[in-house]
Amino acid sequence: MAEFTGRVLVLGANGETGRQVVASLQAKHIPVRAVVRSAQKAAGLNSSNTEIVISEHLNEETLEDAMQGVSAIISTIGTRSMSDLELIEESEYTSVMYLITAAKATGIQQVVLCSSMSTNKPERIPPLTRVLRAKYKAEQALIASGLTYTIVHPGGLNNEPGGEDIFVAPHPLPTDGMISRQDAAEVLVQALLQPEARNKSVDVISLSGQGPATRRGLFRV
Repeated sequence: MAEFTGRVLVLGANGETGRQVVASLQAKHIPVRAVVRSAQKAAGLNSSNTEIVISEHLNEETLEDAMQGVSAIISTIGTRSMSDLELIEESEYTSVMYLITAAKATGIQQVVLCSSMSTNKPERIPPLTRVLRAKYKAEQALIASGLTYTIVHPGGLNNEPGGEDIFVAPHPLPTDGMISRQDAAEVLVQALLQPEARNKSVDVISLSGQGPATRRGLFRV
């Protein structure tokens, strides 16, 4: 397992999964730059190795500024809306396009994107079809960008304690499952620590007998 050097930019750091990502990086003493929408949303993220960047609107310019001195990015940006088409497009697709442009301009080494299962067949989940379609477009753009990437598709997210056994498989996995936000966040962080994660797109769910998200060879699938 490689040791990560450099600072990690976390986008969507004030969200439930983003906060778990920041906590995992902090526990490993990896410097963090956490992007949040307001000072109020930064509550609880501060630490001696964490910089807070407040950015209400993400675009190529603000992202390029945030990426200065950063080695890698973990993005957990997303929306809870299932009906606001403009917001869905902005959060799930346009923000990733801005990220790609800024990352190429600043020489980012790796982009880790948190997506969702079923982006390959968005009609499987009618309430989320619009969101999954936008996520799929973003994934394809990242894959085609030339950047080193890892795309993680968690199953249904819950707030149970982490540390469960995690199953990792090439996307798309022909079944459903659940996973805690804490374990999904750990997989996102491990993508920076394990070289086998580079340029892979995987699905992750909780499944007994597999081993924890911190195990070696997590991405040897």
